[in-house]
Amino acid sequence: MRLILSILIISCSVFNNSAQKSCSINVKMPFRNGESIKYELYYGPITGGYATGIIKKERFENKEVFHTSMVAKTSGLADLLFNITDTYESYFDTGSGLPYKSIRNIQEGSYKQFIEVQFDHEKNNLISSKSGLHKVSPAVHDILSAFYYFRSMNYNELKEGEIITIQTYFGDEIFMLKICYRGKDIVKTGLGNISCYRFAPVTEVGRAFASEDDMTIWISNDANHLPVRVKMNLRVGSIKCDLIEFSNSVSEMKRLP
Repeated sequence: MRLILSILIISCSVFNNSAQKSCSINVKMPFRNGESIKYELYYGPITGGYATGIIKKERFENKEVFHTSMVAKTSGLADLLFNITDTYESYFDTGSGLPYKSIRNIQEGSYKQFIEVQFDHEKNNLISSKSGLHKVSPAVHDILSAFYYFRSMNYNELKEGEIITIQTYFGDEIFMLKICYRGKDIVKTGLGNISCYRFAPVTEVGRAFASEDDMTIWISNDANHLPVRVKMNLRVGSIKCDLIEFSNSVSEMKRLP
């Protein structure tokens, strides 16, 4: 489940030997106070769980921030076997998008882990409740703030094959997110036929993935930039995450005939 949630929020490994590009940020953000999203997670034909996310404006240390959370939980047989509830939270600046605080709360059967991270972008460091003080770059993100930062980018500037790069602190270490733009698709979903941008995080070849092209993310080609589908081809089978509900988006989702 940690792998599924990480992929939903644009978790991927280092991408080498390719042209790289950092997109500009749209003036108008593709999300707003109160937006909520829900995904159904499938392992092959079997529903394995759900992931839900919500973002709200709040005050944090006398600053206006977006407070967002993403929760992934098993259901049905998967819940009986694994009993997983993984929660991620982020408090990030409404202007720069940079995080002030992140929380990772993992509960998987008898295994539990809680990590809280405080970011100081003026001093270029962070403090992890697990590993202490770390020096970082001025623009480091947590994994959830990176997700919303990625959604805020101007995809129309991209050409096929170009790479978006975001530095994050995830899993209690520096982690580079590099995502390749692959063009546009029409995706058939339970919400209708949706025009999408297609991205391919390059996966780490090894125990889980057979090649670097075994993951695809489709993001709606409209003002919302909502992740519509995530698909992974693993050595042990396929996993799919589909958007099934959303509310309080900035605009109506464009559906095609």
